[in-house]
Amino acid sequence: MSQKALLHYEVYQNHNPAAEWTLLVHGAGGSTRTWRKQIEHYQEKFHVLLIDLPGHAQSAAKNIDQNRYDFNWIANKIWEVVDALAIARINIVAVSLGSIISMQMLHNRPEKVISMVFAGPIVGLNFKLRLLARTGLTLAKIVGFQNFYALTARIALPRKNHKKSREIFVRESKLLTDEEYRKWTAMYGKTLDDSLKLLFNYNPISKVYFLIGAQDHLFIDPAIKYAKKFTNISFEIIDRCGHLVSLEKPDIFNEKSLKFLTQQ
Repeated sequence: MSQKALLHYEVYQNHNPAAEWTLLVHGAGGSTRTWRKQIEHYQEKFHVLLIDLPGHAQSAAKNIDQNRYDFNWIANKIWEVVDALAIARINIVAVSLGSIISMQMLHNRPEKVISMVFAGPIVGLNFKLRLLARTGLTLAKIVGFQNFYALTARIALPRKNHKKSREIFVRESKLLTDEEYRKWTAMYGKTLDDSLKLLFNYNPISKVYFLIGAQDHLFIDPAIKYAKKFTNISFEIIDRCGHLVSLEKPDIFNEKSLKFLTQQ
């Protein structure tokens, strides 16, 4: 496998060569910079691996010939990086849509995953979200892809205390080209619905920990319902916090997520 074929990644080594690895997976429209408030803290306990998802930031030119994306293909592209670094097993920490990609990674190669932490997990869609997802590509073509992402950010993060994380989301999403917007938005219809039904319908083999903002009005109910259904899922609700817990409440997220990961 050539280095050129790999997604862009960054490695932050722990002082202990025998330390476990933790992979950080950003959400749609994000980048490795989404995790800047986690890197130093995580590096104290783990070797840290960050990736830019296909079409995002420094991975933008890596998959230009791939006309369509799906969660299985994206998950396997991340596994290519893990394999290239000869990492035997890994923890996975993800935010928002990254939780779906991470569950697909677990589904594809369960023996490689130690445990997982999700900030603002997306595990199901209510009627409003399903309608928005299925009409997303059409709406994006009408209003423009960047305007569509800004609109979804406003819907998902509507409160005053969500402003900073909303601005980061919109800023990072501006790095995507219209063609990449099209590829990602095209997944938000039946592909997204089918993937959620496949991936969040069983008790995962690895322990999974949800950190959910109490103000995450779009995704909180499906996440709690799923977590209560299966024994390998645990969760905590973070007060006065929206969807992007790792951005809005980084100190709380770092403390709680690292406690979970180091106790596995």
